[in-house]
Amino acid sequence: MATGLVEFLLSLRRGLVKGEQNSPARGGPRVGEFARARRRRDDTSTPTPLQREPCKTRPAFELCAKGGHGNYMERLPSEIILKIFSFLDASSLFNISFVNKRFHDLANSNALWSVLYASEIEKKMWRPPVSMIKEAVSSTVVEEKPAGYWKKLLLREMAGYKDTMWKTELKHMNPHTGMPALTEHVLRRLDIQWEITLTNRHGRESVYKQTHTFFEDSSVTVCWSQGAWPHMCTLNSLQLHGIMCPASPAPGDKPRWRSLIRKTALQRTGHWLFFGADRLVKVLQFDKGIIIGLWRGNWKIAFIMVNLHFHKLIERSLLGSRYCPYIPADDNEVDPDCSRHGYTLHIVLHNPVRQIMCQRFSPLYTRRVMPQRELVQLIAIDFANVSEHMPVAKISLPWQAEGLKGEVERCCMMTLTVLDEAQRPFWCVSSTVKMYSRQRVLDLEYEGEQFIVLHEDAEGKVKMTFVWMEEVQHYFLVQLVTVFPSAKVKRHFSGEC
Repeated sequence: MATGLVEFLLSLRRGLVKGEQNSPARGGPRVGEFARARRRRDDTSTPTPLQREPCKTRPAFELCAKGGHGNYMERLPSEIILKIFSFLDASSLFNISFVNKRFHDLANSNALWSVLYASEIEKKMWRPPVSMIKEAVSSTVVEEKPAGYWKKLLLREMAGYKDTMWKTELKHMNPHTGMPALTEHVLRRLDIQWEITLTNRHGRESVYKQTHTFFEDSSVTVCWSQGAWPHMCTLNSLQLHGIMCPASPAPGDKPRWRSLIRKTALQRTGHWLFFGADRLVKVLQFDKGIIIGLWRGNWKIAFIMVNLHFHKLIERSLLGSRYCPYIPADDNEVDPDCSRHGYTLHIVLHNPVRQIMCQRFSPLYTRRVMPQRELVQLIAIDFANVSEHMPVAKISLPWQAEGLKGEVERCCMMTLTVLDEAQRPFWCVSSTVKMYSRQRVLDLEYEGEQFIVLHEDAEGKVKMTFVWMEEVQHYFLVQLVTVFPSAKVKRHFSGEC
C-alpha cells in the first residue's frame, strides 16, 4: 500500500510540473512574472494593469433602475399584481399594503376583500343577513362601496367574533368573589399563557415559558423554574407578557401576539427587598407582587413567581401590545349615591400549592381616620370582638426547582378584593406578603407571639395581626383593617364620599 501511495504522489507531482511548463504556451504569465509584477506594484504608487477595482455585484433592481427601466414590480400591470394579491390571505394582504403607495392602493381593492369576507362568513355558525352576503358576491355592489369598506368589515368580523364570545362568558359573575366566574375556563380555552423576558445590562433578552400555574377563586399564581437562568446581578429589567399559545402549533405559525402586563426594574439600588430564606434559597421581593428565588452562594436565579388578580386579567393578557400595557376604560356606570353604603371584602391567603385562608366580609361601612379625615377605613375583624377571630393554617411558601424542593416560612400570597355596594371592583390587590414578628402591640386574651402583615401601595393599605398558638399549632387572625384615601372614593363614585 505504501508503494502505491508513493507512485500516486510522484504521478501527481509530474502532472503539476507538466502543467506549469505548458501554461506559457496558452498565453498565461509565468510564476516569476507574477512576482515581478507584485514587486513593481509595491515599489511605485502609479497604478498598474494588475491593480483593478474589486468587483461589485449590484442587485438586479439597481441595474434596471440605472438603465431607466424601473423596478420589476413597478413595471408589472395592475391587473397582474391584483391577480397575485388574490392568492393571499387577509393577514398577508393587510401587511403588504404597507410596502409602498401603489401596493397600498391595490391591496385596498374591494374586489379582493369582498371575496375574503364571503369566505370568512361561510366558516361561521352565525351568519349575517343573506342580503349582505349577496352584496359581497355581487360585483356591481362591490364597486359601489367606498375604498376599504369590505376590508374594515372583514377585520371587524375576524376580531370581534372571538372577543364577543369571551366577553359574553365574562359577564357571569361569582357572587362570592365578585369576579367573573368563568375566568379560568376562558383562560384555558383561549390557551392564554404568560412569559417573562429578562433583559441584562447589555440589552440582551432571554424569554422563559411558564412551568406551573395555580388557580384560586380570584387569582392565578404563575411559576417559572426551568431554563438556563442568569445571575441576578447581571439583570436590568423584567417584563411579563400574556400570549395566546395554540394547542398544536404548526411549523409555519407566525409570531404570537404579546401583551405587556408588567415591567419592573431589577437593579440592586432601591429595588431589592429581602423577603425570606431557607437552607437552599433566599427570596427577593419586587414591586407588583413579583418574587425571585436565588440559590445561596452564587446569586443565580432558581425560580420566579407572580400572583395575578382576575380583575381585567384576560384583557391585560390579550389587548395590550409588546411595549404598552392595556389600560381599562373608566367605569361611568357607578352610582354616586352608593358610596356611603356597604362594602364587601374578599381575601385569600394562599401559596402556589394550596389555599391557606379564604374569607368574605359583608357589609362593611367606612370610617373617617385622622388626621384631616383624608383616609377611609374598613374594619373587617376587630381585635376587641373575640367572636370575629378565626384560626389560620400554617403560613409558608413552598417552591420547587431543578429537582429540589423547599419551603420559606411565614411568607405567602395575598389576593384582596374590595367591592362597592353594586358588587363592582373598588380595589384589587394580588401580591406576596410576609409576616413580621413584633412585640405585643395588642392586649389580648391569647398568650402567644404576635405577628403583623402589612401591604401598602398608592391605592391603599392592608393590615393583619396574627397570634401564634403553640398548643394547637395554628395562627389566629385577630385584626384585619383596610385603609384607603378618601380621594379614591371620590374618584370611584365621581362625587363626595
